[in-house]
Amino acid sequence: MTDIEIIARAQMYLEKLANGIDPLTNKEVAENDVVNNVRISRCLHYVTGILKQITTTGSFEIQKSEFTLSARQLERFAYSQTPLTVSEITKRLNELADPLQYNTLKNGVITEWLTESGMLTNVVINNKSKKRVTNNGRNIGIISEQRVNQQGSTYEAISYNLNAQHFIIDNIHAVIELNRQKANKKNDGSIINY
Repeated sequence: MTDIEIIARAQMYLEKLANGIDPLTNKEVAENDVVNNVRISRCLHYVTGILKQITTTGSFEIQKSEFTLSARQLERFAYSQTPLTVSEITKRLNELADPLQYNTLKNGVITEWLTESGMLTNVVINNKSKKRVTNNGRNIGIISEQRVNQQGSTYEAISYNLNAQHFIIDNIHAVIELNRQKANKKNDGSIINY
């Protein structure tokens, strides 16, 4: 066996372990197995990426993949009975992906997708664009409420109850696709506002 073949076999074993599969039996490992620990799994995915790059190019350079989440990772999303902001939902999704291996889900992509889906709309108030919840958005659990900031000014805060959180996670692949399109436009030199 050549060195590259040995590295390719090691990469295959580690990739299976990272996905919770015993590479010798091809069966799922027990839920409480150490390879199902988030930090261990992330480490295994990271090393797998390095080994894959070595076997395909013969060298190694850190290059992150586009943001994605597996069904297993999505099962670990921390839903909240207390309504969450879109920033908190984005943060929780990004925490599920390995930051060493994957780019992040950009702030604003969920909001943009919800706007394209008719759950939010843009309105212009005092020459500034603001997001507002539509009837469809209210029906899925998007909440809009008036709040007062430290300076005493009122503003409209948008949050997402448990039903709205499930709606976003159930449609996360459409959000991820929009994130991918935005990243590709950015890499093409286009200007993107998040």
